[in-house]
Amino acid sequence: MIFDAQDMDRSLFDRIFDVCVIGSGPAGMTVALMLARQGFDVALMEGGAEDLTEESQALYEGEVEGLDNFELDVSRLRMLGGSSNHWNGRCRPLEAFDFFERPYNPMSGWPIGKTELDPYAAATEEVLDLTPALAPERPVAGGGGNFREVFWQRSAPTRFGTKYRDEIAALPNLALCLDANLLDLRLDDALASVTGAVFRSYAVGDPGFTVTARRYCLCLGGIENARALLNFDSQVPGGIGNRNDLVGRYFQDHVAVEVADVLFEHPFPTGSERTYTPGFDYQNRIEGLAMAFVVAPRYIDPDRSLPHQLVRAAECITPLTERLFEHLRHQTLKCSVNGLTELWTQRDPEHYPSGYVWAQTEQPLMADCRVMLNDERDAFGQRRATLDWLLDEHYYETLREATIALGATLADEGVGRIKIRNWLLGKNPVLPRRSEKVGDIAARHHMGTTRMAADPAKGVVDPDCRVHGIANLYVGGSSVFPTGGFANPTYTITQLSLRLADHLSEELSA
Repeated sequence: MIFDAQDMDRSLFDRIFDVCVIGSGPAGMTVALMLARQGFDVALMEGGAEDLTEESQALYEGEVEGLDNFELDVSRLRMLGGSSNHWNGRCRPLEAFDFFERPYNPMSGWPIGKTELDPYAAATEEVLDLTPALAPERPVAGGGGNFREVFWQRSAPTRFGTKYRDEIAALPNLALCLDANLLDLRLDDALASVTGAVFRSYAVGDPGFTVTARRYCLCLGGIENARALLNFDSQVPGGIGNRNDLVGRYFQDHVAVEVADVLFEHPFPTGSERTYTPGFDYQNRIEGLAMAFVVAPRYIDPDRSLPHQLVRAAECITPLTERLFEHLRHQTLKCSVNGLTELWTQRDPEHYPSGYVWAQTEQPLMADCRVMLNDERDAFGQRRATLDWLLDEHYYETLREATIALGATLADEGVGRIKIRNWLLGKNPVLPRRSEKVGDIAARHHMGTTRMAADPAKGVVDPDCRVHGIANLYVGGSSVFPTGGFANPTYTITQLSLRLADHLSEELSA
């Protein structure tokens, strides 16, 4: 069943649900559907509408400090299906050693292992419409055997709101409420259990309403999960789950930046790519983090005329126009390798095949790399978020060393020769700005702000994703990732959500 908080009969929500899931992105929708299919009574609350609206998206506005990252209202979508609506579909599970503790990256290590997520692989592939199966990695002998070639799975990509809307509408025990903005989580007198979630619509003068449930699951995304908990400080100074000052800290994004140009030994088919990643032994030897180096040919537009490239350049003027035209075209624009630059540089790609290497990397764990609240308030009086994105000097050193080692590997393998970008070769390298057109810089994979740990002193949620100290409050999504590996997070988000749904099913049944 689907309702809108602005005009619905609110008495329909005047009962005790088994679970109240807040947020309809990949995490929230997966948890809600899995439980509803088992017969549980589920309220799925979404702050946006079925389509993107200005008033909803404006609630995501905030500030960005530190390194250049996307504007907070550009990097996420506040609507049914959440940010799956601009996901590109690239998928891969985390590696086994992504779950390991690494002494050179303090606070690393998951309290669960890859083996606890592997049983959900088949269900994850079904949820994300992944075909074919993930190909096994290929050992690479060149360059001293320091690298492996790995592969990706691709989703169409799946838009969760589009795929599951009809099923949600048909399920009598799943109540989806749109335009329902979470304003507070109320706790009992002992501050140990949630007694109600308070929502309001956009209607002027709306007094709001409270949803009561046996369990609550916060699935608002890597930034908004932290922002919500920090804002809910009327009963707990500092915010819910924040007794150890960890909510919002250890924010992570994948760095996604071009590190080298490559001159291929032989023509490299347009649209193809190869992905190389350091082996665990080499990674440990250089005390580096997880990295994936994607070797790709330069994009060759079939229509290389000046008028056409001027149009393509105009489409990529701002992140907002890029997202708009991607939505209209139903494809990624490849703004970093398009327009006038390609017109001038790709004059003879048949005789001089060239490409580039971009890296998608894990970032070091830093307590001061964080999401925090600023003094500006949104339309509902909630304090807005500030993202302070940071990297340390050691990160640049290991990225440069690994890029040099990759060059030796590609040369030995007969793939080609690389020229490392100047920004990485400097004495004190700093991540370029997005305006320099050397990649997205930030992958918009927001992770780590409600990190998982068995010890409450090291994390916000426990291994079952339950907020430490709160008996019936859970968090879903990539905000619980202790570390992020190099893989896009949607696959692991889905695995964790399926696992969380199983845990909640067992609790509710008991």
